[in-house]
Amino acid sequence: MSTTTTAPAAPARKLTCAPAFWWALTGILFTLAGASVLIPWAAHGVRSPRYGGDSISPARTTALLTAQVLLVLTLIACAAHLTRTSLRRGQITLDAGIAAGFLISSWQSPLLDYHDITVVVNQHLAHVNSWGPYIPGWHPPRPQLQIEAPLAVTGVGFGLLILWVWAQALAGREIARRFPRWGPLRRWTAIVAAGIATDALIEAALLGTGIYSYAHAWRPATLFAGHWYGIPLSAAFTATLFTTPFVVMRHLEQSRGTVPWIYRGAERAATARGRNTLRLLAGIGAGNTATFVYLALCVLWGLAGGPMPADTPSYLWPMTAR
Repeated sequence: MSTTTTAPAAPARKLTCAPAFWWALTGILFTLAGASVLIPWAAHGVRSPRYGGDSISPARTTALLTAQVLLVLTLIACAAHLTRTSLRRGQITLDAGIAAGFLISSWQSPLLDYHDITVVVNQHLAHVNSWGPYIPGWHPPRPQLQIEAPLAVTGVGFGLLILWVWAQALAGREIARRFPRWGPLRRWTAIVAAGIATDALIEAALLGTGIYSYAHAWRPATLFAGHWYGIPLSAAFTATLFTTPFVVMRHLEQSRGTVPWIYRGAERAATARGRNTLRLLAGIGAGNTATFVYLALCVLWGLAGGPMPADTPSYLWPMTAR
């Protein structure tokens, strides 16, 4: 009589070995860090500091108000689209996860002015006192006068960073369609270049409204150098480093059905809710990490820049400069 033996089943891979687990843990840590900054800031009182002496025309004031309304409406539209797409697919999409991460990463905004005034925010925007003093080591000039603009540069602006990813991804699809015989190296080099151009165009539109200005752009590598609307190519290059990994993940998911790297292993969670929680936290972790790297590089680029352009309008002078 013959007997058969059944080989023991291979043990399931542990969830803790998966990228999704570690990105989710990173998301939790960044969220806690943001809470440790924003909660004491709010507890000590939120105010809207003003500093007179500047001049701004009614037309510019209208442009600022219009820009803020449009930015808020765009964020609402993006949130509705991302929510609808995730519900239709029955899971948190890559775009939804990283967009949530970008929005939450807005607590990092003061890092741009960690040591000096790198980016000037127009004080005629709806603004509040900066939460930078609650970030360890933060010490720009006269920190009590630093401001944040939640309806423009800070909260809403960070939430709309997903538009940069979409714009570069759209450029990438167009390049692949027009040049199907290009190899991966040539194609992705072109996509990175397209990302730099896309970022410069978006920044040109935002700078033109007078919402903000680069105070310490490095002039040898700045479009319109010496003017308040100058666009640092270093910032455009850094932004492309920031967006390209997400563009790659989107491309691989859409063209090959590959699970985005930051979500790999989330399927090992026991329930659908657990899988979606892991995906959301992983997106928050990836979005915050990308923002942190981007802001850190912007600070380094700013160390080589300056001085502030002589034609900077008074409404874009730093509140520390007078």
